Amino acid sequence: MSIRRPTTQPGPFATAAPRGRPRRRGAVLGVLIAALVALTGCVAIPDSSSPQPVEEFSRTVPTNLVPSPGRGDDPETLVRNFVKAMADPADAHRAARRFLTPGGSERWDDQGPKTVLNDLNVVIDERNESAVRLRMVGEKIGVLSPIGQLTPSEGEMVIPLLLTRSGGTWRIEGDVPAGTITDTAQFDSTFRLAELYYPDRTATRLAGDPRWLFGAAIDPTELVRRLLAGPSPDLNGAVETAAGRDVELRGPVVHDGDTITVNLNGLGDADTRSRTVLAAQVIWTLDRAGVRGTYLLNADGGALIPERADGWRTADVMAFDPEPDTGDVPLHVVRDALLRVTATGTAPVGGPLGTANDLVAAAISANQARVAAVAARAGRQVLLQGLYGGGVSEVTSGEEITSPSFGATTDTGFALVDGRPIQWTAAAEGPGARVVPLDVSQVAEVDDGPITSFKVSPDGVRAALVVGGRVLLAALATNDRGVPALTGAYVAAYGIDAPVVSIAWGGVTTIYLARAGIDAPVMRIPVSGQPAVELVSGNLKPPVRSVAATRSKVYAADSRTVMELGTAPGSPDQYWTEAGDVGDGAVPVTQAG
Repeated sequence: MSIRRPTTQPGPFATAAPRGRPRRRGAVLGVLIAALVALTGCVAIPDSSSPQPVEEFSRTVPTNLVPSPGRGDDPETLVRNFVKAMADPADAHRAARRFLTPGGSERWDDQGPKTVLNDLNVVIDERNESAVRLRMVGEKIGVLSPIGQLTPSEGEMVIPLLLTRSGGTWRIEGDVPAGTITDTAQFDSTFRLAELYYPDRTATRLAGDPRWLFGAAIDPTELVRRLLAGPSPDLNGAVETAAGRDVELRGPVVHDGDTITVNLNGLGDADTRSRTVLAAQVIWTLDRAGVRGTYLLNADGGALIPERADGWRTADVMAFDPEPDTGDVPLHVVRDALLRVTATGTAPVGGPLGTANDLVAAAISANQARVAAVAARAGRQVLLQGLYGGGVSEVTSGEEITSPSFGATTDTGFALVDGRPIQWTAAAEGPGARVVPLDVSQVAEVDDGPITSFKVSPDGVRAALVVGGRVLLAALATNDRGVPALTGAYVAAYGIDAPVVSIAWGGVTTIYLARAGIDAPVMRIPVSGQPAVELVSGNLKPPVRSVAATRSKVYAADSRTVMELGTAPGSPDQYWTEAGDVGDGAVPVTQAG
């Protein structure tokens, strides 16, 4: 058996999935590119498309983050280095302006988002001793907003430039478009991923908001400033700011030995609860960025909370841990009934779901307290819910019910009923549940195609959907009419290139999907905006019917049985293995996955 071996990848764009679509470039442009490669040796930045095991990216800290123009640079070298220099936002992109003439610098509007390009080529259109007209042509991979949020993008970008030579050196004179661009290699080496944490609407849990920051290392002062500036727009209504929008950082964050000092202003008469939540935000944001120790948190000239004047540790805000350790998560499968996978095979769960003969899907809450299941009965499908191992009651019914899932709470679940996402809440006493259709108007604005899959993240803040064949992300919020809604929707990844048959959350930062008709059918989509990545496919036998996941494993139901792949950082599996003796036709189920 041939098993695909991993290739170490240097950064988030290096494992971009293949696009699978023809280049939309004219014949003349193709000839120019070919001629340019032959004459000058300029080549496109490579884009790895081989399936990869799940692993953390190994980054090296660069000594010089961006290049400077050299006196002997030819036009092609100059514009490529100009693209790399645009990665540095400091002082209105001063590093990039060194590549421009004074007039070109004055005319360039550098404000707005940064586009990340792959397959960057330089095409010369006209050239003489003192001037060159050329085009940079690249494939859009992502767009980085001014607040550091990266969202996927696609399509070709063409940038015409005019260069002039004076005193023997080339500089860019004009036609620089508004905004900035950079290439994937430069982004990989100069941007760092950080998670900002905000409380959900209950203010009892924290949800991550991934941001990309420029620099050789994450600056804790910049990190806290970004945190206090508020969440990304797509999370509006799904998360809150603990102490209001007026809180600001006073001076730098000081990291001295084991002590990290953060001085804040603007809390006013915020109560102890709000101050505690704010402390949790700051502490977990710094901790997950590697800034660890004793946190001295001050506000308006005194301790944030007087009883904590001696400092905080993560243990003091452990209740807000964004991804608490859940220990070993047992695998379950649906094979007519709900079964728990054991070392010797499977065992039925307690109650009627363990003895059923008509189940087709199921979901289990994160704490294994409650279960939801779909049963096929009398030509219809019925959504059931109840305590794990206990009795169940009907929630709703329809022609087709798929994608049952739980968020952060045990008594609230979600499903897709006849193509429409619904939210159900278990009755406080007795059987039954209240069912509310979700407002999907903002999803339809992005793609008005049919919704074929819908899964809520374990923290209950985001939802992944398959709409019109594309994977979308949205936030779970409440609209202005008080109705639960999916808001801030956007395309989660491009380059999927095949029908998606199943999606699952592997923790709160990663989505896994199964595709039909592909040799490497399982892909990973990071919530951070990085491209989708094919996983290794050794030992899988397509078609894959369903996927489920935890933070450390992903499961796939292929044409034979249920297979598993370890995804733990630093030690990913190189090929799939059987997830126990579960039998034919089983569907994997994980807690809140």
